[in-house]
Formats: sequence, C-alpha cells, structure tokens
Amino acid sequence: MFKCCSDHSSRLERQTEELIHEDTDLLTMVRGFDFSETGVYEAGKTGWNGRYGYEPMVRAFYCKELAGFTTTELHDYLIDAERARTLGFDPDQFAGNKTAPSRTTLGRAWRDRFPNHLQAFIRTSAERILAVAHEMGNPLGLRTLEPEDKSDLSTRSEQRYITGKAKDVTEALCQIVFPAIDLDRPDDGTRYDDTAFLDLQSYLGLTGTAANQGSRIFDEETTRENGSPDGDTHLHYIKQLEAMEIASMVNGAIGTMMWAAERYYSIDRHVDVAIDITYIAYYGDREEFQMSTGAPPSKSYSWCYKMATVSIVDEEVKFTLGMRPLRGYIPRRVLVEQLLEIASDHVLIGTVYADAEFDGVGVIDAVEEAGLFYLIRKSSDDPVKRFVQDMDHDVGVNQNHEMEGTIPGGNVTVTPTLVGVPSDRKKGATVTFVTNLSVSDATKKARGRTRRVMRRYARRWGIENSYKSIKDFLAWTTSRNTAVRVFYFGFAVILYDMWLVVDLLVQVSLDIERRLKPRVPARTFLNIVRKEVPVT
Repeated sequence: MFKCCSDHSSRLERQTEELIHEDTDLLTMVRGFDFSETGVYEAGKTGWNGRYGYEPMVRAFYCKELAGFTTTELHDYLIDAERARTLGFDPDQFAGNKTAPSRTTLGRAWRDRFPNHLQAFIRTSAERILAVAHEMGNPLGLRTLEPEDKSDLSTRSEQRYITGKAKDVTEALCQIVFPAIDLDRPDDGTRYDDTAFLDLQSYLGLTGTAANQGSRIFDEETTRENGSPDGDTHLHYIKQLEAMEIASMVNGAIGTMMWAAERYYSIDRHVDVAIDITYIAYYGDREEFQMSTGAPPSKSYSWCYKMATVSIVDEEVKFTLGMRPLRGYIPRRVLVEQLLEIASDHVLIGTVYADAEFDGVGVIDAVEEAGLFYLIRKSSDDPVKRFVQDMDHDVGVNQNHEMEGTIPGGNVTVTPTLVGVPSDRKKGATVTFVTNLSVSDATKKARGRTRRVMRRYARRWGIENSYKSIKDFLAWTTSRNTAVRVFYFGFAVILYDMWLVVDLLVQVSLDIERRLKPRVPARTFLNIVRKEVPVT
C-alpha cells in the first residue's frame, strides 16, 4: 500500500540538505520539515482524535528519534512552552500545570495511535536524515558521545556506568561510521541493506569466524527481519571492490569517527605519529594471491601480505589514522607522503617515527620537505659501522651524516643527524638513528639529554601493540582474493579505533587525567558489539 515510503524518505533527505548546516539545531530542522504530499503521513492523520494536534505529535517523535530521547526525555524537552509552540503545540491545551503532553500520553500516542507504517516511516527516515546531517558536519543525534561527570561514582556504580556508556557510544559510532562503507550494491531489488553486511562483518571479526560459518551462526542470532546474508553473498560484494577503493572508504570511516570524537575530546596540540608496515601471515596458494610476498627472516612464517598504517602514538592517545594496502612496488617516499597527508587531515603532527624499513634518502627528504621532525631507526652500513667504532662515549652524534640517493626528478642529498646510543635490549650493543631533532654529545649533560630524546622512539612500540589488537578484530579467511583481505584488515582497523574512542570518552567522563591503560578492556568492547550492535 505504501510502496512510496522510500521516495518520501528521500524527499525528507533532500529537505534536510536544504535546512541543515553545521550549526543547525534539532528544533529548527524538525520545524522545517514539510510533510505535504507524504502519503504515509496523510494516511496516519485520518481518524486522529487525540487531545493534541497530529502534526506537532509527529514532529515531537521526530525529535525523539533524531536526538535519541527516551519518552521521559522527550516529555522534559517539551516542557519548555516556547519549544513546544515551535513544534506546533498550543501550550494552552496542556494539562492544568501547563506542562507538555505527559509521558503516558506520549507513549500511548506512539503505541496505539500511530499506525505501524507511520512508526516505521519515522524511524527509517530519521536514520537517513541523521546520515545526511553527519555528512554535512552536524553532530545531530550524537548526544550519547558527550562525556558526563561521573568522577564520584563508587567502584560498583562506575563499572555499571562503563558498560552502559560503552554500549551507547558504540551504537552511536556505528550509526555514523557504517554509512561511510559503500559496498556499491543496487538501490532496488535487494533483500538486505548495507548495514546487514557490515553487521555480519563485525560479527565475523568479533568471533574470529569465516564468512560461511559465521553467517550461519549470525543468522540464528540476529533479530533482523530478513536474517543474515549468507557468506557467499557477503564475499561476492566485497570482491567487486578495488583495494585502494576499500582503503579510501576505511580512511573516510576513520575520519568520520575522528570528527565525532573531536567534538568531545579535542586534540589541540601536536602529536607524534608512527608510520609502519604490518605483516600478516599467508599460507595459501601464492600464484592466486597478488599481494603475497616473502616474509622477513624474523617472522615465523615464509609468506605474508603487507599493510601500511599511520598511527598516533601519543602517551595517552593511540589511534590508527589511516591505512594503505601494499601490492607490488611503491617507493617508500610516495608511501610516506600519502600516509602523512592522511594524518595531517586530522591532527597536527609533532614527530614522525619509523623503523629501519623507512631508512632512506627519499623518506627523509619527504619528511623534511613537509616541515616535520623525524626519528628513524638507521640500518647498518659501512659509514654507520665506522661511526659506531669511532664513538668516544656510549652516546655519539654526527650532526652532518651525508646520504645520497635518487628520487623521481633526479638525485638528492640529505644530511640528517646520525645518533648512536646504548641498546636497551642487548648489553654492549649500540643502536643508531637518523633525526633532525636537536641533540648533541658535547658534554655529559648533553649526552644524557640525547639518550632521553632517543628513548622517545620507544613510543613507536605502541604501534606494535596496536597491530596485535587490530589482529584480534580480524575475521578469519582463507580467501586468495585481494579485496577480501584488504576489506577484512580495514574493517578490523575500524573496530579497533572504535574501541579506542569508546574507551577514551568513558575515561573523559570518569575524569581520569592519566589515561595510560584502558578502562574498557578489548574483551568487554568485543562482547558489547557482539551482543548489542550486530544483532539488530
């Protein structure tokens, strides 16, 4: 009967684009909706005989859905007479004490007087409106992300709060992050919408199951009316995507998450970032998997595929800002430029850390050209060996270590500072770095300071812990398809970052100044997402 619900929702979406900008508030937008020519709305009006007008009640429930109000919170919102009047209510019709419709009246209107198709229309169109609002930079509906002052809770109450807040923030983040992942599926004639596939992917990552097995279990658990897509269908749509297209979507989703979090926790200072490459073991047929490559000798496996990331490695904030799949040859300079561009869209970069895999003229030239500080592990070669042998103390500095190389456009020479300091891992050994940070070995005091500066490199080890956590969110697969492998890794990064944002906002609410360890353990987050978010 109401085949045009989708068209009507689209009409409200278009209205939203015209009504909303970054600072438009809830009331202004809802009041601006034009329901004329909306069949579902007109059908619901037939036979309406409530004490309060039909149109203001519909607008009130749009406020409820868009803001995430409970019925009690909606009642409290409408107590303000001017606010109620803006929505179309006549405060003179309110009860004796001139308050808004009671909680009972509101609940009865929704349950008993709004037809099912009108309820469904309001909910569906509200979801679409929120997506448009978030695309336009408006935080509508993100109220649950806002930290609360819960610093005086008892231990038991605090734990209950952590679980509840983590659940609410996770649900809110899913609502804004998932729309950034476009599986390029047809708009019409499909049984499942994109969120069904993303919910399934979440489930696969959280349970460590393969697509076919996981989809069967998820189908039994989900409350979705159409159940779960099967594993083959899920993989079919992923395989249609290009690897770099997936990376772009993942980076866009991360950006959306950053945008939401920054409204409540602003990183208004320079932060250190680490650029790194993670190796993921591969045991299948190499000829059918284009990304396979030999693993470093230090690994316990022979073959792998590689992903590059750039991450915040601040003492209190760790977050993966972007990723890029590595397939075939890409100059390290180009890779670093791409990753730094992604990072600089979100944060002010302090120092760039990288391991010896990025020890090269092109990388150093690119970072210096970007005007950034760097601290890079220096691989050993003949000049470095001579430098270490000639060191007069356990800390040595060469302020002009000349390095030459070829980059696109010609030859280039860089002169970073070469530094040698005692190894923390192997007694009597010296580790070397190249840097443009201010260091010296002129005096005992200067050497002590240089040693402390080099110890900052230990922050980069935070990224190793990040990779371990990301792999905890990685769905199991034996697929030889590049798109599947990249999508699985990218989605694991999204879940990992989501966990960090949830934990960060919980800790801000608890007024924890030194956020050195999670208050929402990864396992707790996994259980919340598994139980509350995918099964919808």
